Amino acid sequence: MNAIIDYLSFTWTPEELAQIFELAKVGAEIKAIRGFEFNEYGDAVTNQALDTGAIDYKSAVRAKLRDTEFAVGADSRKFYEIKRDLLDHFGLNTLDALCCGEVDRFINRLNHGLGKFGNDWSFSLRSGGFSGYPHSANILVNGQQAGLCAWGAKNHGCYVSFSGTGTAVLDLEQVHNALHQLPGAKITRVDIAHDSLNGKYDIKTARKMAENGQFVTRGRPASYCYIESGHLSQVASYQKSSGNCESVKKRFGFVADKGKSFYVGTRDAGKMLRVYEKGKQLDCKQHPDWVRWELELRAKDRVIPFDALLEPAKYLAGAYPALAFVNSEEQCAIATHKRKWFTSVDNAVKNGATQCGKLVNFLKHCVGLDNRQIVNLLTNHLEPFEIPDRLNQPVIEDTEHSESIELQFKRLIKFSYDIYSKHNERKISNDYIDSDGNWRGFGFGGFKEIGFA
Repeated sequence: MNAIIDYLSFTWTPEELAQIFELAKVGAEIKAIRGFEFNEYGDAVTNQALDTGAIDYKSAVRAKLRDTEFAVGADSRKFYEIKRDLLDHFGLNTLDALCCGEVDRFINRLNHGLGKFGNDWSFSLRSGGFSGYPHSANILVNGQQAGLCAWGAKNHGCYVSFSGTGTAVLDLEQVHNALHQLPGAKITRVDIAHDSLNGKYDIKTARKMAENGQFVTRGRPASYCYIESGHLSQVASYQKSSGNCESVKKRFGFVADKGKSFYVGTRDAGKMLRVYEKGKQLDCKQHPDWVRWELELRAKDRVIPFDALLEPAKYLAGAYPALAFVNSEEQCAIATHKRKWFTSVDNAVKNGATQCGKLVNFLKHCVGLDNRQIVNLLTNHLEPFEIPDRLNQPVIEDTEHSESIELQFKRLIKFSYDIYSKHNERKISNDYIDSDGNWRGFGFGGFKEIGFA
C-alpha cells in the first residue's frame, strides 16, 4: 500500500430520528395520540428523561411513532420550527439517549471486528459538547487518545472521528462494510497520506510542480502557503565606529532546521494538500529526509465515497495531476507506524538522558553504584507495564520483525523492592550499598539509612 488513511470522521442518523426529520420536511402535524402509558418507574412515556439501562430508548421511540397520528402537509411553518416541536413531543433527552446508545454500540463493535485484534477500545465522557453536538466523549485505544465521538438529536444524530493513532489500528475493510450498514452514514473528512521516506519527492519538488501548473484542475489556480521553521543563529560582524577602531555588532541568521511545509488549497474549499518534512518534525535519525504528502478531503460540495477507505492511493493520485507519482511508490501503514515508534523511543531516550543523565552520572562516579544498582534504585517502585504514554503504542499486528523489536527494547526487571517502604533491619555502614544492592543514602551530619528496600 503506497497510501494510508491518517484521519477519518463520519456521521449517521438513527432510523427513528431520521423518520422524525422526514415528518418535519413534509410539514407533518400531530393529530392524535392513541395511548398514554407509564413505565415501571412512574414516569410518563411521553416525557422519558431518565437515563437508565432498563429503558430501551429505541423501542420507546418506535412505539411512540406508531401510536402518534400525523396530518401530513397540515403545518405550513418552516422546517426548523416543525422539527423543534416534534423533538419536544418525543422528548429531546430521550432522543439524545437514543443517539448515545448508537455511539455506545459502535464503540463496542470496535472490540469485535472493526478494530484490529489485541486492542482495547473504550470512551470517556467529556465535560462539554463538540461542533454543535451537546454531548461528546474521547475515544481511547489501550487508554490512549485515538479519536472523538459526539451525539445529539438537534444535530441530526451521531459523529465519530479517528486520528492517525486510531486509523492505524482499524480494520478499514470492516469499517467500510459498517458504514454501508449505518443509516444515513456520511464521511465528513478523510486524510490520505503518502510517505516519501527517502525524500525523493520533497518540498522543492512540490513547489516546482506548482510553478508548472500541476496543481490546477479546473477553474482558477488553487491558493498556496509556504512555511519554514527553525532557530536564529548568532553571527558577528565587525563595524568601524570611529577612525580605525572596530566594534563587534551582533547579527542573527535564519537556520530552517525544524522543517518546511507547503500547502495547496484551503479547508474552506474542502480539499487541501499538505507537504511537510515529517523526518524533521519527529527528529527521525533513520529517515531524516522523510517527507509526507497528505491530502485532506472534506464533505463540502462533494460526496466522499466509502471506497476511499479501501483504495486511498487512487483518490490521492486523482486529487491533483502532480500526485500521479503516488501509484509508483510502495509504502504501507505498518512500516510508517513502526518507524514512528522507533523515533519516539529515540526521543524518549534523548529526553531521559537530558533530564536524568547528570543524576545517573553522580550515582555512578561519586556514589560508586554499578549499572544494575542504579537501574534498581530508579525503577524498583514501578510495575513492568508502567511505561511512558507516548511509547504505549496500540498493537497493529505481528510481523517478522516483532520478535527482534521485543528482544531489542524489552528489559526484564529482576528486583521487586519498593523504594517507598521502610527498611530498618540493617545497621549503618560505611558503604552506600547493602548486600541486596540497595542504596542506603546519606544526609546532613553523616550517612544514614534512607530505607530503600
